[in-house]
Amino acid sequence: MRIKVELSIGGQVAKVDELVLEENKLGELMDEEVEQAIEMNIRNWVDKMISIHWEVVEKDETQ
Repeated sequence: MRIKVELSIGGQVAKVDELVLEENKLGELMDEEVEQAIEMNIRNWVDKMISIHWEVVEKDETQ
């Protein structure tokens, strides 16, 4: 099974990829279980694709 995923940032597509789930691993799963497996694979993909870095650039001195 092939699943197309798109990662958008601010409404703009930043990354398009295709995930492949082996049909034999899905076996006799119910539709709901297949959907859960797809969502888990997409979450794993997102975790690999996204990282956020930040730093304080100006500290509020009034506090």
